[in-house]
Amino acid sequence: MIRALGDRDDASHQSNVGDQKRELSERGGVGLFRWALTCVWLVFIALQAPAALASDFSAIVDKLQHLYDKQQYRKAVDEISALSSELAAEPDIRRIKIRSLVRLGNPKEALVDYDGLRLVLKQDDALLLREISLGFVLAMINDMREQMRGVAYTALKEWQSPEAIPFLENGLSDGSGIIRALAAEGLAKLEEGRRSARFRQAMDDQAALVKEAVLKGLGKSGDASVVALAESVLQDPEARVRVAAAEVLCRFGRAQGCALLDQSAKAPNPDERTAAIRSLVDLRGARLLPVLIEASEHKQPSVRGVAAMGLAHVPKPEALTALTRLLKDPLPPVRVAAAVSLGRFRSADAVSSLKKALEDHDASVRAFVVGSLLEHGEEFDAVASAVSDLSRMREPAVRSALARALGRASDGNRKPVRSVLGSLAADTMPRVRIAALKAMAKLDGGDALSLLKQGLHDEDDAVRATAGGELLRVMASKQ
Repeated sequence: MIRALGDRDDASHQSNVGDQKRELSERGGVGLFRWALTCVWLVFIALQAPAALASDFSAIVDKLQHLYDKQQYRKAVDEISALSSELAAEPDIRRIKIRSLVRLGNPKEALVDYDGLRLVLKQDDALLLREISLGFVLAMINDMREQMRGVAYTALKEWQSPEAIPFLENGLSDGSGIIRALAAEGLAKLEEGRRSARFRQAMDDQAALVKEAVLKGLGKSGDASVVALAESVLQDPEARVRVAAAEVLCRFGRAQGCALLDQSAKAPNPDERTAAIRSLVDLRGARLLPVLIEASEHKQPSVRGVAAMGLAHVPKPEALTALTRLLKDPLPPVRVAAAVSLGRFRSADAVSSLKKALEDHDASVRAFVVGSLLEHGEEFDAVASAVSDLSRMREPAVRSALARALGRASDGNRKPVRSVLGSLAADTMPRVRIAALKAMAKLDGGDALSLLKQGLHDEDDAVRATAGGELLRVMASKQ
């Protein structure tokens, strides 16, 4: 009886334990289900968050781009400035800010942001760098200083890009005849520029330099209607305009024009004579050599100098003889022109004459003699001492001349020349730094990007504009 009661108690206890186990199991299953459901929900939220953030970021970029497209550049910059530093540093947003700053005429601030962007990208953004470079050039076209506007329009002229045409056309309205002439020369270099209505209208300009540039440009257009225009100014009071008109007629096979050029090439007026010689050099006429030989003995230094430059285009023994003589001319500018031209003669006699001229008493002449020897491929070691002495000369004009001359070095001399130009690019005088940057761009082309980008950070306006112009040019040549 007692055992039976005990058995019932055990059975009851086991039953209760079983019920408790089932209850715990059921509770555990529900908990596990709830935990799993929570995890799924959290994963879902986590997956949705980046999409939401991406959507918000895209909306911000779209808004900023809309402001930029509407030319609301200041508002775009202000909106970006109000963003968190992390968001404002995003490449897409930074690009909009950089472009807006350039459009606002603030390339210096744009360059600071570009440097930050480049650190993130670990490479250059070619399109942005191009816009910034152009920004440094355009920042100077309305400068009150004629010299600074001259730097800007020289850069636009040498860029030789159709994109420069609107800016060059605006330059035709500048208050300075020199600046208008630079703008006209830039348009004359471009086929689209020569077709510009404003370019042709510049024939009404009061400055002879402008008319000359327009006539020479139109003469190369192949448009026969230019003949009548040239004929109408053959009696212009300015000699260089008459000569340019004669050149146009000669290009189109008009005997009258060619005869007038020959006549002007012997004119007693040095300005008319030098203008005619330049035209004959451009035309490469059969009678060019006799004209240049005669001019090389003229009493006027300007005529002898033009003759020396022209003789570089006539690779004949008579030309070499004349240049060797001019290398001993009494005036340094004539000797410089002769030295530069001798650099283009692939002749042992030319090299011999240049080596003797290394003893010239004028430092600028020696600088261009060095450049011509390096252009011939002479070993840099042979002129290293002269280069070292010239680079330490007190006169900025000499150091500038050296930089320009070194830009003509042959491929084999590029490595040591780069080192010298790098030092000159850090010179205390802006004109020397400008010459060094231009020489490096000429020497290395696209490989000079690093030094040219450093030039954008220069403290001098003219140096920055020059660096920007050279960047535009070399980047265009790489495309």
